[in-house]
Amino acid sequence: MRNSKVRARIAAGKLKLRVRDLRNLGARSEQMLAQIGVHSAQELRRRGPVRAFFELKSAGISSSLNMLWALAGALEPWPEGQHWREVSRGGSRLSLLLALEDYERRLPAR
Repeated sequence: MRNSKVRARIAAGKLKLRVRDLRNLGARSEQMLAQIGVHSAQELRRRGPVRAFFELKSAGISSSLNMLWALAGALEPWPEGQHWREVSRGGSRLSLLLALEDYERRLPAR
């Protein structure tokens, strides 16, 4: 995905990425995300990794933090992505966990 022509087509809206086209995510991830209404890479990018993970977790679809790392890695840097293991060991790990905790805290109790 490092091809500048591909990036330009994505930016111009001429090329639509599927969820499974993103790094770390495949057909199974695409099915899981479809259950919470994420049907495109653009929609996943709009929601962000923390919200998407929280919605998956709330729906009982996934609770593994590996999914959070995979989602974050799929989206950054856009559109090349980063391997989920690098995310899980990297500097963004703590900020993702804190953002998830903050997201959970802001929602009304159920």
